[in-house]
Amino acid sequence: MAAVRAYALIGTGAVGVQVEAHVRPGLPGVSVVGLPGVAVREARERVRSGAASTGLPLPTQRITVNLSPADVKKEGPGFDLPVALAVLAASGYMGTGALQGVGAMGELALDGRVRPIHGMLSMAEAARDEGLRLLVVPLVGLAEACAVDGVHAVGVRDLREAVMLLRDAEKCDRFLERGRRWLRARKNVVTIDRGPDLADIAGQRHAKRALEVAAAGGHHLMMVGPPGAGKTMLARRLPSVLPLLDAGEALEVTRVWSVAGLHRAEAGLATQRPFRAPHNSASRAAIIGGGSPPRPGEASLAHRGVLFMDEFPEFGRDVIESLRQPLEEGLVVISRKAGSLTLPAAFTLVGAMNPCPCGNLMHPERVCRCTADMLDRYRGRLSGAVGDRIDLFIDVPPLELSAFESSGGLDDDSAVVRARVESARSYRLEREAFLGTPPPGSESGSTVGQSHPARLEARLGLSESARSLLREAISRHVVGGRGYVRALTVARTLADLDCVAGISAEHVAEALSLRDPGYEYRGASSAAVSW
Repeated sequence: MAAVRAYALIGTGAVGVQVEAHVRPGLPGVSVVGLPGVAVREARERVRSGAASTGLPLPTQRITVNLSPADVKKEGPGFDLPVALAVLAASGYMGTGALQGVGAMGELALDGRVRPIHGMLSMAEAARDEGLRLLVVPLVGLAEACAVDGVHAVGVRDLREAVMLLRDAEKCDRFLERGRRWLRARKNVVTIDRGPDLADIAGQRHAKRALEVAAAGGHHLMMVGPPGAGKTMLARRLPSVLPLLDAGEALEVTRVWSVAGLHRAEAGLATQRPFRAPHNSASRAAIIGGGSPPRPGEASLAHRGVLFMDEFPEFGRDVIESLRQPLEEGLVVISRKAGSLTLPAAFTLVGAMNPCPCGNLMHPERVCRCTADMLDRYRGRLSGAVGDRIDLFIDVPPLELSAFESSGGLDDDSAVVRARVESARSYRLEREAFLGTPPPGSESGSTVGQSHPARLEARLGLSESARSLLREAISRHVVGGRGYVRALTVARTLADLDCVAGISAEHVAEALSLRDPGYEYRGASSAAVSW
């Protein structure tokens, strides 16, 4: 008998599985027990063909493979390589001690090649936590496995190389050197594509300002305007003003995308923030996640990035209401009879909607033919509970021809705006470090309005005029309880963009105007200033 470590995916994490193989006299055959899925049961045929193609025929005896713990469902082809190694060791082709402290992952092709699988990053993290001395992975996926510090991963091209590595420890250095050369070659071809530039859009300076605020503070944004006003173009340029992922965020994003099968294993860690734009016909499970076994949805795939939902009211009511938890907490909890699963979902929501069902309510030339009942039903699809969790609401009016002719070269491009966003985030980190208190929310990808109002007021340093303006807004029912906190955090982001320690009345006024497009602020000069 021989055993080797493998790993099973559960959500975006992985748990260790002991792959045990027992060879005994009897009718030739392979039995796999331990709650295997369909792909794991089919591993018998892939292992037989892969071993025979590489000159490593399996013994013509009775083979039993056990996957422990037996109460965890094992899915996917990632058990092919561990099963093959355990069976070969049990048949005496290599010593059973060669697999001591060894983990393996990979799918076997019929010619014996080892292919990458989903969730290799999560499996490498589980192997690091177990303290394995060696982790055998596909050479193509070596960059993803080596992204985890403390993992001794070795890449192999086929099953024969894996056996050679484990039979002769002296060859380990040669495989490690080849892996380092492979990683250097992969690193040199990594390119960063920022996507479309903000300068491509004429006019809409108020909307661009809202994008800058949303990027600086991770605030959720809703754009309201008639068709053709440029809402989709604006949303698709938000990633271009966001900073690149830091090391921790890159691990989080790569982990989710790898489990979902959307990340190229040879690319290593992700560098750019995700941008997801699901169609309004998407189901609740497609947005939030689910299935059997549960898999990440669009909310988790947009983690640390942007989730753009065009025609927001056209999404199902259950889909819109299911966004409450991720908008507030930056995570998704999927509950099943067998237990609950927590998935990351710290994204920045950008929604776009028409002002009415026909879309002509705000248009200066077209006539809106919607009745009052139609308008109420349409706006009622965005419930108050969800709308209260969105920090910024802006109007995006249609542009006149003069705006296209006069705006060329006047607006900042994405690089300039991104520099201001990075400066604001750096200032915020320094300010929070100086105060000795952690930020109220994530630096990117989730709303920051998660702190108690009293705690926020105590450490944000509101001026007296700013406090008075907020009290007036509450008395006029411009904001409620949650809106009060979110207006504070938006005002704090505006102050960070100006790199100032205190929040002035002008910051609060702009924050309120970004929550209510019709809001106007009358300053000390008694001159109406529409922000």
